[in-house]
Amino acid sequence: MEKEAAATSNPKEAPTCQECGRNPSKYRCPGCHLRSCSLPCVKAHKKRTSCTGKRDRTQFVPLSKFDDNLLISDYNLLEEAKRVAEASQRRRNGWSVGYPSFRLPHRLYLLRNAASKRRTRLLFLPSGMTRREKNQSRYDQRLVSNVLLNLLVYLLILALAIVFPLICYVSCYQSLGLMCTI
Repeated sequence: MEKEAAATSNPKEAPTCQECGRNPSKYRCPGCHLRSCSLPCVKAHKKRTSCTGKRDRTQFVPLSKFDDNLLISDYNLLEEAKRVAEASQRRRNGWSVGYPSFRLPHRLYLLRNAASKRRTRLLFLPSGMTRREKNQSRYDQRLVSNVLLNLLVYLLILALAIVFPLICYVSCYQSLGLMCTI
C-alpha cells in the first residue's frame, strides 16, 4: 500500500505492477485494465484470471472516456462487419440453382419442393450456421406415401362396407327366387 500511495503521490512515477507488486507497471491489459510490468506478469495474469487480453469492442464507453484509440477501434469494427456482410452477399449472389457448388442436402431439397407445391417459399440459413445445423425439418416421402396408402385402404374398406351389404341383399333375394331392383 505504501508503494502504491508513493507511486500515486508522484505523477511522473508509474504505479506498481498489480501482478507481482515489485516493479513499476509498463503495460495495461485492454480487457480488464490490470497493470503489469513484463511478459511473465502478463502471462501469469492471463492464466490466473482467464483473461483474453482483448477489449470487448461492443461494450459501452462513456463519452468522457472516449478517445482516438476507441474511435479507431469502433471504425475497424464497423469496417469488419461491412466486409463480412459484403462477402456473404457476393457468395449469396453467386449461388443460384444452376451454380454447381450450391447444392441443398437431399432432405432440404425434398422439403423445398413439397413447400413450393403448396405455394410456400422456404428460405434456408447458410450452411455452417448453428441454427441450420440444429433444425431437423424434413419432408418424409415414405410418410406421405403411407398416408396415401392408408387413405386408399380406408376408402376400399368403406366401399366394401357399403357394397357388401348390397351384394348380400341381392344374393338373398336371388336365392329366394325373387326379382331385386336396386
